[in-house]
Amino acid sequence: MAEINPTVAEPTPLTPIQLREMEVANYTLNIAVYEQILSTLDGNWDEDLLAFRHLEGQEAAKACPKDRVERLAELQQFELLTKLVKTEMFERSKSQAILNALKALENNA
Repeated sequence: MAEINPTVAEPTPLTPIQLREMEVANYTLNIAVYEQILSTLDGNWDEDLLAFRHLEGQEAAKACPKDRVERLAELQQFELLTKLVKTEMFERSKSQAILNALKALENNA
């Protein structure tokens, strides 16, 4: 019987610029995904659920009437994703600044 010995190529290490480009791209993708999900959710708080707005997820779910838990979950998801979009934008901005600096250093080398 013939022996199979596949050759596995070692991955080429990425440069710091390539790593930052991937990081910026990942932040951009996350923002797009979160915004897409947000576009499907209604984030306007219903009057009867306003009392649960500042409670943590599980605590709010326990106190919420059973027939309103899914709506409460949607509202909490909307709030969380809104915060995540802003966080991703902030982090992308920092990564983009570092990427720009790395490229400037490379061009001046």
